[in-house]
Amino acid sequence: MQRFIIVLLSLTLLWTGGNALAATPKYGGTYRFPLSTDPPTLDPAQITDTTSHSVASEIFNALVRYDENLRLVPDIATRWEISPDKRTYTFYLRKGVKFHNGRECTAQDFRYTFERVLNPATHSPRTGFIDRLQGAKEYMQGKADRVTGITVVDDYTLKLTLEKPFTLFLHLLAYSSNYVVPREVVERYGKDFTSHPVGTGPFRFVEWKHDDHILLEANPEYFRGRPYLDRILYRIIPEEMTRLEEFKAGNLEHSDIPSGQFLSVKNDPELGKLLVSYPNLGTYSFRFNMEKPPFKNNKKLRQAFNYAIDRQAISDIILEGRVIPAKGVLPPTMPGYNPDLKGYTYNPEKARQLLAEAGYPGGKGFPHIDLYFNTNETHQKIAELVQAQLRELGINIGLRSLDWAAYIKLVDDGGTLLHRMGWIADYPDPENFLTVLHHSRNIGPAGNSARYSNPRVDALLDRADASEDWEERKRLYQEAERIIVDDAPWIYVYYYSANMLFQPYVRGLRLTGMDSELTIGIQPMELVWLDR
Repeated sequence: MQRFIIVLLSLTLLWTGGNALAATPKYGGTYRFPLSTDPPTLDPAQITDTTSHSVASEIFNALVRYDENLRLVPDIATRWEISPDKRTYTFYLRKGVKFHNGRECTAQDFRYTFERVLNPATHSPRTGFIDRLQGAKEYMQGKADRVTGITVVDDYTLKLTLEKPFTLFLHLLAYSSNYVVPREVVERYGKDFTSHPVGTGPFRFVEWKHDDHILLEANPEYFRGRPYLDRILYRIIPEEMTRLEEFKAGNLEHSDIPSGQFLSVKNDPELGKLLVSYPNLGTYSFRFNMEKPPFKNNKKLRQAFNYAIDRQAISDIILEGRVIPAKGVLPPTMPGYNPDLKGYTYNPEKARQLLAEAGYPGGKGFPHIDLYFNTNETHQKIAELVQAQLRELGINIGLRSLDWAAYIKLVDDGGTLLHRMGWIADYPDPENFLTVLHHSRNIGPAGNSARYSNPRVDALLDRADASEDWEERKRLYQEAERIIVDDAPWIYVYYYSANMLFQPYVRGLRLTGMDSELTIGIQPMELVWLDR
């Protein structure tokens, strides 16, 4: 039976293959996991992308993590207490948790981890996930040797004190940048720690042959017990059709589905039984550089581009109807989604009118620009269709693709005028889409790659982030999103959905709405086993 899952906030899929009443879990075997690109890094302090997170989540742990229902649960912390003023969090840690080098993990390691992320010498793009700690700003500015908001009470008790209450603090602690790392290993390898990652997770790093594979092995000392799998082999396979053919040949345990192949897979009498489909907490977009002409200070031009794009055609022609055209920033499965937001419908006449009002009638005088995207066949097809649709307005753009590592560096440095970007939620809250991606303090690698800045939006987001009343937060976030969409720092394209094939013998895999086709990892694979 084909499995289609309706996702609300907390999607759970416990994949049991064709036999729901499977036998007792078996130990052994290698899970062959496809990746479309080499991860840019395996150093938690540097991770900003889902590919890196997918691998790192098997190597490392944090204080807290998500369960299959996207609820926060203990990880290395066994429990925690929150002070009445909601500024101090006291975590009680598990005893006997060992790093892969054999040393026990203690509260001191979390102090080191958090201060390492905040240390300017680390150049972490994710300081915003821990900089709400008291004294963090002074530490980052070199005015203090320690973060005063971090108190090691004893080896197994850690206190974290915030400058002011923040409702989502526990969610931030679950993010990959806050995975605990051992100081002695980081200091031994320096920047090369990314090639020698050591954590406390269910799998240990073995080797990384760049652009070919990454191999992990089961950690026999894992504090939750040895994983069932012996190994995870991440195979870097850039070509979509090659991944599908490798799956069909039995050389991969799962695969995404190439553009143009979804309906044939869905209707195949054998493959259709192995298909899993569900919406993601994610949005696909093209983003303008708001700091440089021609898009700087030209809202009508950005709106013209939005009206010029036929999102339904992208969904129907390239993605075979498996995605929903986007109207704004927040996907429909995200709390706070505004169903009344109108967004931009395909309207070439409106686009031409706005283009003329923006100073480029019929595209005359518009400078040559390139649309950048990371190398991927689906991204290429979408970019080509967008290029053709803009050409109808007299706008001629070039297309440039780069491998992921080079691409994300160029984007982070503000080196593009128009670029593709997808966003799958780091945590199930609108703050992760609106504040992280649109607040002016996050311009650059922190998330705001459009380099968007609007003081009114900043003020609304600050108020929403500080509030503990959900209804007030929702109202403020929706007001901010309306302004953002009108400002059009992005071309809103579609809301993600995941469509994957799994071999019938795969058992125990838990997927959430924050997992995507090639980057599953919100739930570590410690309970996955192969029934063969």
